[in-house]
Amino acid sequence: MPRLRSLTFWLTLFVLILNWAAVQAQDVTRFGAKITKSELAETDAPRLTLPEGWRLVEGDAFTGLNRREYYFTIEADGKNLPAPEVSVSWPNVKIAKIYGVTQEQINGSDATFRMNAGRTPTHFSGILPHFGAVEVCVFHNVPGVQAGPYRGRPYPERQIQAHLNFMFASLEMMREMGFTDSEDTVKGQINIYGFETNFPNGHVDFPPHFHIMVMWNHWRDNRVCHFILDENGKILRNDHFVVKNDKVDAKESVPMKLGSTIPMEDETGKVRFALRMLEDGSGLEMTVPGREKQAKIQSGDSVKSVSVYVRENVQAEWKKIDEISVNDDSINGVLTVKHENKTDVWNYDPNTGRMK
Repeated sequence: MPRLRSLTFWLTLFVLILNWAAVQAQDVTRFGAKITKSELAETDAPRLTLPEGWRLVEGDAFTGLNRREYYFTIEADGKNLPAPEVSVSWPNVKIAKIYGVTQEQINGSDATFRMNAGRTPTHFSGILPHFGAVEVCVFHNVPGVQAGPYRGRPYPERQIQAHLNFMFASLEMMREMGFTDSEDTVKGQINIYGFETNFPNGHVDFPPHFHIMVMWNHWRDNRVCHFILDENGKILRNDHFVVKNDKVDAKESVPMKLGSTIPMEDETGKVRFALRMLEDGSGLEMTVPGREKQAKIQSGDSVKSVSVYVRENVQAEWKKIDEISVNDDSINGVLTVKHENKTDVWNYDPNTGRMK
């Protein structure tokens, strides 16, 4: 069953990419935008007035309504058409801001604007300043902002909390093993990413998980770990995904069971580090070829916190060096990462996720 779910995940993503590519090949021009509300609330959709020849594109990946926003995509027959002007009326809703447009004029519940973006700007994520070779990207999930596979399901609050704790514990694990010292520690980049429930532009980020990746060549070469989480924040498996020269390696892109070790190669083909999933799903153990020191992240309750451990060699006892708990206030745009001896606070735009 896990293998079937994994295959379904990637087949769905592949079909979405093919559909997107097919649209690009047609003589059709598309534009997308999102309109945010001043206050989060369940409302009816606004009324759009489109120029003649333009039509709304249906489907969660293109048009939708949630308690934070209304996002939409319009299209017309013909290639590279000029951006159209659109007006909107949203009774009983105060419009906060409109994204993906220019020349916007907002007057309470009404607005006019000119479309500017080729697709809806629904990504709600922020990339932190780089830590040597490590990039951390946080997807800021909002209760009730659910589409695609997350629509009609309970909001995965516990998995969201667990994956944030695992992500920032992973960053500290990388720090202990020297990968935050310099970007030259790998030929490429180590990415620690989360997951998102809002199905932006049809991106199937399901089921809940966190990523640790090594990649280069602008996503055309990568080795991606999807550490799938259960309702209690335990790691279930790694839905492993490998792309080489912009092509999926079907032989290596297979689910990996708990207890498995994942060698993480960079552009040179050299294994820079390896991750072993603990047999009980409580965390990950990290080793670096040529080094005796090891590190691991582990928790009996990852929804609450995740701890970081190190040992000087395989004969030594594990020593706890930090405990991480994260609070992501996605309504106000404040990310708080609490360590044992310090607290880091990151501020971001609560409608885009971009760090301030």
